[in-house]
Amino acid sequence: MFWRMTGLSAASPVDTILDKENFTLDELLDEDEIIQECKALNSRLINFLRDRAQVEQLLRYVVEEVPEDDEKRRSFKFPFIACEIFTCEIDVILRTLVEDEELMELLFSFVKPDHPHSTLLSGYFSKVVICLMLRKTAPLMAYVQVFLFFLV
Repeated sequence: MFWRMTGLSAASPVDTILDKENFTLDELLDEDEIIQECKALNSRLINFLRDRAQVEQLLRYVVEEVPEDDEKRRSFKFPFIACEIFTCEIDVILRTLVEDEELMELLFSFVKPDHPHSTLLSGYFSKVVICLMLRKTAPLMAYVQVFLFFLV
């Protein structure tokens, strides 16, 4: 937070969620201040989000379509927030992604011909890939070369 100084501000809603014993990624994604906290490099939040399981779920929000009867926040809000978290360019989160072949396969499953493509998720997918191109060029290109080899 911009005005975070000891004793001068209330706890952030994100920190309140992180203080709970059994919180979920969805609870965090539903909090309006999560993007600001990511940009402010909230260490507790970053440590939670960099976990492989959390990165995988964030990716699923970006690349997997949901049924039409699913909640609006699952269809619109969570994919948007997940994309924004990746494009905050937090090195440890991006590293978790590019250093795990299964996570990269999940990301690039979006471009397989049998994958349904919505324009909304297409935009989020491309933003994540562009972010990786800019910040994790070498590992991304190494994966893409192998991916294209097996695609042909």
